[in-house]
Formats: sequence, structure tokens, C-alpha cells
Amino acid sequence: MNSQELTDRVLALLGPSVQRELLEPRPTLLSNDLVAAVKAEADQLLGIDPVRSLRAGELLEQIAATSGNPAHEALALLAQANACNIGLARYEHSVSLYDRAAEIYRAQNQEVEAATAQIGKLYALANLGRYDEAIAAGEWAGQVLRQHSQWLRLAKLTSNLAITHGRRGEDAVALELFDQALELYRDLGLGDSPYAARLCFSRAIVLRNLGRFEESIQASQRAIELAGHSNQRVDQTRSRQSLAVTYFVLGRYNEALGLLYQVRDAFDADSRNRDVILVDLFISDCLLHLRRFRDVLEKCHEVREGFRELGSRLEVAQAWLNQAEAFAGLNQPQQGLESLAEARAIFEAEGNRTGALSVDLQRASLLLHENQASASFELAQTCCVAFQRAGLPVKEAQAQLVSARAAYQLGDELLAGVLAGAAAATASAHDIPELAYQAQHLQGKLALSQDDTAAAFAAYDSAILQLERLCGRLMIEHRASFLEDKDVLYGDMVFLCLDQDLPERGLEYAERAKSRALLDLLAYRLDLSIRARSPHDEAFVQELDLLRAERDRIGRRRESKEEVGLRGDNGAAPDQVLVLEKRITDLWHELLVRNADYARDAALWQVRSESIQPLLDSTTVLVEYYEAHERLIAFVVTTNSVKAQRLPAKLADVQQQASRLGLNLRATPRSKASQVEALSQNARRLLHQLYLLLIEPIAGMLAGFDRVIIVPHGSLHYLPFQAFFDGEKYLLQRFELSYLPSSSFLRYCQRPSTSASGLAALGYTMEGRLPFAADEADAIAKLFGGESFVEDRATLANLRRSAASARILHLATHAEVRADSPLFSGLALADGWLTTLDVFNLRLQASLVTLSACQTGQSVVGGGDELLGLMRAFLYAGASSLVLTFWSVEDASTATLMRKFYTNLVAGYPKAAALRAAQLEIIGQAKDDGALAVWQHPYYWAAFFLVGDSDQL
Repeated sequence: MNSQELTDRVLALLGPSVQRELLEPRPTLLSNDLVAAVKAEADQLLGIDPVRSLRAGELLEQIAATSGNPAHEALALLAQANACNIGLARYEHSVSLYDRAAEIYRAQNQEVEAATAQIGKLYALANLGRYDEAIAAGEWAGQVLRQHSQWLRLAKLTSNLAITHGRRGEDAVALELFDQALELYRDLGLGDSPYAARLCFSRAIVLRNLGRFEESIQASQRAIELAGHSNQRVDQTRSRQSLAVTYFVLGRYNEALGLLYQVRDAFDADSRNRDVILVDLFISDCLLHLRRFRDVLEKCHEVREGFRELGSRLEVAQAWLNQAEAFAGLNQPQQGLESLAEARAIFEAEGNRTGALSVDLQRASLLLHENQASASFELAQTCCVAFQRAGLPVKEAQAQLVSARAAYQLGDELLAGVLAGAAAATASAHDIPELAYQAQHLQGKLALSQDDTAAAFAAYDSAILQLERLCGRLMIEHRASFLEDKDVLYGDMVFLCLDQDLPERGLEYAERAKSRALLDLLAYRLDLSIRARSPHDEAFVQELDLLRAERDRIGRRRESKEEVGLRGDNGAAPDQVLVLEKRITDLWHELLVRNADYARDAALWQVRSESIQPLLDSTTVLVEYYEAHERLIAFVVTTNSVKAQRLPAKLADVQQQASRLGLNLRATPRSKASQVEALSQNARRLLHQLYLLLIEPIAGMLAGFDRVIIVPHGSLHYLPFQAFFDGEKYLLQRFELSYLPSSSFLRYCQRPSTSASGLAALGYTMEGRLPFAADEADAIAKLFGGESFVEDRATLANLRRSAASARILHLATHAEVRADSPLFSGLALADGWLTTLDVFNLRLQASLVTLSACQTGQSVVGGGDELLGLMRAFLYAGASSLVLTFWSVEDASTATLMRKFYTNLVAGYPKAAALRAAQLEIIGQAKDDGALAVWQHPYYWAAFFLVGDSDQL
């Protein structure tokens, strides 16, 4: 490249506005003004386009080669070093460039310039974990700059020196240095400059670490404001990232995640790979607290590999630490300990005492989980003292809580109380609900052991309020996973209420133990559909549509292996589909997080319990079960009383009988007719045992009622109560039964009549494997004068079109239940699958939806007793009631039962009464018709149950 070509390239880089400022006539490559202008442009591009900034530095290097001027060469090296360091995270290379520039300045006896070259170098060394080297270089450069009154450069240097101490875990020292730098900027009249913006961002981080959260938020907001004034987009984005992390520490998880997703998008758009990886590390922190442990492991692996390539060991260590916590959450302590060892080795090598202590505290938690209370207490106490000396109150409180739990396990309740009280005080002072509810829960246990029930009530109630604050601030689909390990707190409160003979209050807390996601979806009319709520959402929706179409395309190609005559079974998706489903789920959740404005106002989500007694009539009794600590309680609610009965049975006894019943039910459809009678007798014995365990202790309370509403809990959701056998009759023969996911749902399923009318029935035989499904749909449509869509017409489009206005919606087809991913449980139609996710996008006005397929009522019971699957989705979509199945159903008997059910509905029966009458007819017909004798087995009639409104259509 000749001199003229190089000049043209430089001027093109600078643009016309800068060109006009340069001396005329046209400047030469030897012009110091031109060199200075290129260097200034390189600096300006740092926060906008680091790749162009690097190219500007390379142009400077070519200018220096032409001019032979050492000053030009040093500026070129500094420009490239800054681009590699600040913009591209190529730290090792940037250090060598800074050193070369410093050597040139020393050779020219320019000590101030040599010291100035250390400013950026400090930041690179800090990111490489070379703290001692950074501090030594910083102290030397600081002396030089101070001697020569280079106050602006000293302020920049001091800020980077503070960052070095902060990464080393020396937050108090870092804050002192940041304050010194800020004072220098103010003295120079630069308190509102981009320099101050970057300093406020970094200062916010150490303030957060020191537990000064409000100051940290203010510092982040100030940094956002200042960076915006100077159009420093990257600095503004990093400040939002810092704010998000502070929100996370304060338990404002959804706000944190929403901001982090925005920040990641911005960094990704600027091709800032290091920043993107760092955001993923922070996201993994949030996912840890949401108990999304598999996602954490995946992210931590990606983060480790990314930072290992960049040479940033501190972030690698933090990823190991998060991975250890995820393994602990998955009950894999050995893998957790191995990850902790990796993290600690790096923290020690970095000289990061705070990081090493964080590892020790997590190890103390693991030791406690492994019943090594003495070792746990000793290690946690060491952490307490060290965190106190470091001035890290929140970390100290976390260590106090682990120590308190260990002391409680060791029987030293006095010491446990002191430590729990200290942790609770810190949580209160800093408003950290995550820490508060755990400390207060332990305080409640300690009060109860001292027979101070009033203090126990107060502590438990306060802990529950703090927990519900956290839950209310979550995007609604994150609540179930978050609550997976929180049921013990509610269980303690429920049993305390019963010990004090307060059954109504006990029922209130049993209801509050549920995640209430479905109730909140209905009460606040939240929108879970896949649609663009803002221009930014459009890309998400487009990608989701493409991914769902691809998943459906692969699904249609899969060869069905279900047996002829059965309407479905559990399926295992191929790996290719699992990858698609993971991406769909992640994108959907991110879309919901970004639009969960409701989670910002926790006041909207205070749990308010209302009595359900006014919603019951004198002929109806509601039985709500609750399981905690392996024990069972039955709450029996009528219009004028709430009673609680502790059941003598252990949960394990119920599960054992249920497991045996499951074996019987699975064997029945594959057995010869001659074998079914013996299976029927065995089934009745097992159903009698379940009756004795769950109904017999409250049978007297049910006497005199016609209708029973069952509200199961936990594993009881999988039991067919209508088939429980008292020795003479099935429960169905004595009562009309229906089910609710929670008693509070009763208010939402009793809806006024709508403008919906008619019936739409879809029947799909799966290419003849379910020969009765199409006939069933046609027969039901004929009974109601409705419209049927069978075989090729049983499409998703016809379903969506008819579902919006149908009063009754009937689907007779094959179902696939996905226990591994209930969002993708679904019903087969002619042109694809209607999955749980698809149902969330429907809008129904149906009084009744019948899913005449296998296991459609087999929800996955998530944290907070949330039922994840088709049932919840259809109730959310607007169905007042559902008829579902507990297990795989046989095609012919199902078609017969459904025809009888709908005939009863046409005759004016209420929904639950119509289903009961149909089931009783099947039992009676089986007794009278030898050819149908096998249908006496509960397998053929007891699978169907009604959820929701049990009254008239």
C-alpha cells in the first residue's frame, strides 16, 4: 500500500467532520494532528465497535511504519491494546502490546507516558488473575502520575486498581479506591463524564458485595444515566447488567432475568463474546435459585469453556462453584464436592480469599446434608469469622444460617437460636427475603421445641410471607420448580395449626402451600400464548414457530409403536426432538420472562385465602388431602364446618398399594378373558386397602352427603378415588364424585353461562389403530346435533376454529404423556400434535372438554403441588370442566362409555352425575352380558374422572 492509499484509508475512517477539523491543505501521514485524530477515533470506537477500533489501531501501526516516529508506534500499540483488552477480551495479547508501548516511552525518557500505559494493562492483568503484578504496576504508575500532577490519568489508574482489588475479593479496599477516583473526577469537573459512568458501574459491584444494596442500585442507575448522556452504549449495558445482579441478590429474580436477557441481546448484537458469556454466568445464578439445575449445568459448562479460552480464571472458578450447587440440588454430593475442589484450587491460585470462603461455605452445606453436622459447623463458623472481618455482612449471615442449622442438628438449640437470630436480623436490615424465610423457619422450629407456640406461629407466618414475596415476583411458569423444596415450611405450619386445634387455619396454609400458578393465571388473566407483545418479541415468535413446525414434522415421521386398541401410552422422544423441545421451552420461558410485568409489583401477589364454604351446597362435601413429612391429613369441608383428620396411614403405605394397583391395571388389557376375573378380585382387594387408608377414617363425616369433591395432594393425584372399594361397593356407587386441583379453584370453575353453543367432536383413528375413535366422535356429534371432524378432517386448524365457540369439545384420539417434559404431552390429530404448549394458545368458552384418550389426566406434580400437563393447560384456556383419564384406556369400552355419558348429558344430567351414571351402566351391563364380563374390571370404567364444575352444562 502506497502513501496515498494509506492516507485515503485513514481519512475514510475519520469521516468528513474530522477531516474538516484537520489542517489544510490535505494532511500528510507524518502529521501529528492526523495521528492524534486516528487515535481519538480508535478510543471513541471502543464502546461502539471494538473491531473497527482495532482496525484503526492497525492503520496507526502502518502510519508509524511509514513515519518512523516512535511516538506514532507507541500510540498504535496502545490503540490496539485497548481494543484487544476492553473490546475483544484478548487479555494476554493486550498485556504484551501495553508492555511494548511502555518500552518505547521509557526509551524516549517519557516516564509519564510509560506510566499511562499501565492504566489499561491493570484491567487486563486483573482479568487474567495476575493481581500482584497488577497492583505492583499500579502503585509504581500512581507515584509517577501523582508526581507530575497527571490527575485525570491518576483517576483512571486508581479506578482500574480498585477493579483489581475487587476481583481479588477485597471489596472494602476497592470501594476506598473507587471513592478516591470519583473525587479526582469531580475535582477535574468530570463528575458527569463517561469516565465517571464506568467508575459508578464498577463501584456498584463492590457496594453490592458489601451488602449496601440501595447504594449499589443508585450507583448503577447513575452509571446508566451518565453513559446515556455520552452515548456510551456498552457502558450503559454493563451498568444494566450490574443492576440485574443486585436485583437477583435481593430476590427479585424475574426482574434480574429480564434485564439479563436484554443485556445479553445487546452484547450479542455488538459481537462482545466475553460479555455474552459473563451474562450467561449471571443467568446461571438466577436459574440456581429457581432450581433449574440441569440448565445450570449446561450453562456452567459453556461458561467455563468460554472463559478458559479467554484466560479469565476467576469466572471459570465461579462457574465451577455454581455447578457444585447444582449437583447438590440434584442430590449428587460427590460430583458437587469434585466441582468445589476445582473452584477452590482456582480461587486459591488467584489469591481470592472471598471466593475460597464461598467454596468452603457450600462445602459446609454439603457436609450438613450428609449428616456431618460437627464438621459442617466448624467450617461454617470459620467462614462466619472471615466474612465478618472482610466486611461482607450478607455472606456472614449465610454462614451464620448454615452454622445455626448444624448447631440445631447437634442439639445445641441455644446457639442455633443466637445464630439464626443474627442471620434473620441481617436479612431484615438488607431486605433479603431468600435469607429471611430460611432463618425465620429455623427460629419457628426452635420456638416450638421450647413450647412457645405463639413465637412459632409468628416465625412460621413471617417466613411464609417472605417466601410468598419471592414467589410473587417470579414469572408464573418458574414457580413450580422454585417451590420444589419449600413444602416443608408449609407442612410445619399446617401441623402446628392442627396441634392447636385450628383446622380452618390449617386448611388455609395447606392451600397456600400450593404454587397457585393456575389460580393466578385465571384471577389475573395472564397471557401465556406465543405472540409478539412488542417489536422485540417478533424474532422470538418467528423462531418458536419454526422450531414447533420442525418438531411436528419429525413427529409425523415417527413410526407409531402403540398397540392396536389402546389410545396411547408413555412415549420416549428421540434425541433430535428433545433438543428441539429444550430450545422451544427456553425460548418460551424467556418470552414470558420479558413480558412478566406483573412480577414487578409483589403487592399484587399477596396470597389471600377465602373460605370455600359459601360455594358448597348442603348435599356436597369437599375432602382435601395434604401430605407432609410422610404423613397424611384429610380436611373435610361442608357448608357449616371444617374438620381435619390425621390419617394413621403413612404415605409409603398408600404408594405401595397404588404401585400394586398399577401393575394390575397394566396387565388387564393384555390378559385373556379367563384371567380377568382373578385380576378383578385382586384389584378390588387393592382398592379396598386404599379405601381403608384414605376414606375409612373420614367415612362417618361423609355420611348423609350425595356429592364428594376430592382435592388430592402430591402422589394422591394419581389415584382413582371413585373406584375405592369399601368391601361391598365402589365409592362411585355411594357418591357422585368430582375432582379439583385445589379447593380454591372452586371459585373459578363456577362460571356464568357464555355465548358458546353446540358441540365439536374430533375423532382420529391413527390410521386404523383406534377403530372406534371416529365412530365415537360421529355418534356424540349426532346426539347433540353438533359437528364432527374425523380422520383427515381432525386437524389442528379445525380444532382451533371450532374450539373458540364450542360449548362442548370432545377429542377421541391417541395421547402421548411426557413425564419428562409435560409441556409436550399431547393429542394426535391428522396433521400433527396438539401439545400442552399449543393448548396454552387456545381461547375456550367450553363448559366441558372431554379428552377421550389415554392418561390425559396424568399430570406431572411439580413444586407447590402444581399439576403440569394437559389438565392445567385446558383449565387455563377456559374450560369449566374436563373429563380425563388416569391410565391407558381400551378403545371399544371407551367408545361405549362415552356414548352413554353424552346420552345422559342430553337427558339433562349434571356433568358429574352423567359420568357416574355412564360408569354404573358399564358395570351393570358387564354383569348382565357375559361377552362383556371383563368390563367389570375397574380398568374399563374407572379411568375417567371429571375435574372442575360438576353441575349442568
